[in-house]
Amino acid sequence: MKLFFTLLLIFFMRTIYAEGNVSVSNVQCDSLTASRLASQYTLIQHTFQNNVQDLVITEHAGNASTSIHQVTFGRNSGHTSPLNPCFFKPLAFQQGGKDHEFWGWHILWSEPQGLFYARMDGEAWVSSLPKRLSKLSTNNIQFKQENQNITITWQQIENNINTNMEAISTDDGRSWEVTAY
Repeated sequence: MKLFFTLLLIFFMRTIYAEGNVSVSNVQCDSLTASRLASQYTLIQHTFQNNVQDLVITEHAGNASTSIHQVTFGRNSGHTSPLNPCFFKPLAFQQGGKDHEFWGWHILWSEPQGLFYARMDGEAWVSSLPKRLSKLSTNNIQFKQENQNITITWQQIENNINTNMEAISTDDGRSWEVTAY
């Protein structure tokens, strides 16, 4: 009986993908917003024409058209399921640098492969390679920024053991020390 339901589920999922009845662009995934000068920025999952989904920053400036800046590049090529169409979960989207010292954005997100951090230049729109902070399932995630010091805390579960974790950067997110506490 279990095998029958498994095969039925596989057939159903293949049918949905083959017929193209599920469109992630019609699903509202989590997003975060921030403002800078006269622009509004949103960190969100976006589906491109080739059906690749990536985490992006959209920029809305007055009446100008929306600009899209990729944070991840092809990290979700066909991994989304109809049951969970939102592959990326934005967790933190904070300005890096203050006022005239602005350099870009701190970005924290989770996906099935773990917890990730990246920096995005706010002028050239080039992002650092994503830094994986954890490979495990995470919860209770906190992001705290004071000047160039960033602290990210979370809980992760491995072998039914809940561990409190902490990642600290003292250089505006360029390098990290990850420890259990």
